[in-house]
Amino acid sequence: MTFFKYLGYGWFILLAAILANGAVKQLGGTTWYDYIGNMPKVGVKAATASLNPLEALFLFVLYPGLFGLIVYMAVSRN
Repeated sequence: MTFFKYLGYGWFILLAAILANGAVKQLGGTTWYDYIGNMPKVGVKAATASLNPLEALFLFVLYPGLFGLIVYMAVSRN
């Protein structure tokens, strides 16, 4: 039973990631896929420097914070 509980958490996190990436793409922002895909072309430093402050905030604070919140909510329910 525990396996299915954690599988459900994983699916929920995956769904949240897909929705977050879709929303950011619709707004014209940079997703992790864009950021990491740009690294081999221009290097880590240039890829990071190309982010505007809002994109950096999303990638390094809001995105991980969203998943941290999801995990917190899942764990605190039990």
